[in-house]
Amino acid sequence: MLFRGMERLTRVLGFAAMLAMTTVASSQYAEAGGGCGCAACVGAPVYCPPAYKTVNRVVYRNVMVPETRTIHCTEYRPQVQERTVTVHRHVPETKQVTREVMVSVPVQKTRTVHYTVCRPVWEEVEQKYTVSVPHTETRKGVRTVCRPVQVQTTRKVCRDQGHFEYVTCAVPCGGCYHRHGCGACGGCGVVQVTRCVWRPNYVTEEIPVTVWKNTYEQQEYEYNVTVCHPEVQTRKVKVCRYINEPQTKEVAYTCYELQPRQQTCNVTTFKVVAEQVKQQCTVMVPQQVERQVTVMVCKQVAETIACKVPVYCGSCY
Repeated sequence: MLFRGMERLTRVLGFAAMLAMTTVASSQYAEAGGGCGCAACVGAPVYCPPAYKTVNRVVYRNVMVPETRTIHCTEYRPQVQERTVTVHRHVPETKQVTREVMVSVPVQKTRTVHYTVCRPVWEEVEQKYTVSVPHTETRKGVRTVCRPVQVQTTRKVCRDQGHFEYVTCAVPCGGCYHRHGCGACGGCGVVQVTRCVWRPNYVTEEIPVTVWKNTYEQQEYEYNVTVCHPEVQTRKVKVCRYINEPQTKEVAYTCYELQPRQQTCNVTTFKVVAEQVKQQCTVMVPQQVERQVTVMVCKQVAETIACKVPVYCGSCY
């Protein structure tokens, strides 16, 4: 695609250059008063339509070609080496040291404390108080009294004044188990039986009755009521009153005082000792090596192509 684009660009640039040359030549010829002698050339710029011909031209096209080259590069390879290093080791040393320290020692002391106490004092005081004294009073009232009274009245009652009657009725025959014996029905299957039946006759009538009715009447009566009346009385009571009295007392307490003491203790110090130690370590050593690598190289390849170029007549120049 890249080479085709370059080829098209080359063709366009060639055509543009030829067109510019033709335009310049035509304008110079017209200014000199020349022409081909035709009526169109009189008073007008001389320009003939170009004719095209095919010519072969050599163009160079860029082609990417793989190529093997030898290059020098540096590689790092691990290598075990031995080296001497200085190692500092801490060696402990213990020794006894006597030093003076301050120690808190408890000390017993006594001090006088002033304080105030409240002492109770009892006194008799007259005190007035109110009591409720009961009194009995007689009062009058009105109450409703219920008294039963006999009253004559009538009441409707219903009585059955019926009577018994003998009735003859036909009863189906019960076969040979009839009490008159087999064949008592005469063969018809029905027997005439006389029964006693009650005929009811309900009659309503009023009868005198005596009933009790309650009558209410108002009646006055007397009753006793207990009423309490307040009375003020006097009594003696004991009242406690507190008096503040200052007092003193001796109080023992413990305090701590700092006193110097000689103390022997073990102190451990560390001494730094340098030692030479051999160690093995791995280092990366650079080396120059040659390598064959394949790279893409751009080369120009000659190529013959056919292109059209304009051709003008001799009178246009």
